Amino acid sequence: MIKCMIIDDEPLAAKVISTYLGSFEDLELTDTCKDAVEGFNRLSKSSVDLIFLDINMPIVSGLDFLKTLETPPLVIVTTAYREYAVESYELDVIDYLVKPFSFNRFMKSIDRVRKRLDPAQSV
Repeated sequence: MIKCMIIDDEPLAAKVISTYLGSFEDLELTDTCKDAVEGFNRLSKSSVDLIFLDINMPIVSGLDFLKTLETPPLVIVTTAYREYAVESYELDVIDYLVKPFSFNRFMKSIDRVRKRLDPAQSV
């Protein structure tokens, strides 16, 4: 089971991701956080395998949050801003989804996650 966390200040975006996650038997949504500070606090109490991370959030941006993690889980960036893609990939994110993204595009991201966690696995 792949444990997932959503960190996004937009309730609608978090709901879409949560709904998409519900379509996969091997993905479990363990937490939804409204900002990076909440996500940081939750990660200190329990670990996850994958974070769906928004960039533009109050207090701390998603990328600044990611830079604070010594050993981050896998990360898929979910944002409305295309201009942070290069910086995101320099932080070794699995994928960069530009909102609004389709379910088909989301599935490609999940396939990348599965291959990273288990290189022998392929859809």
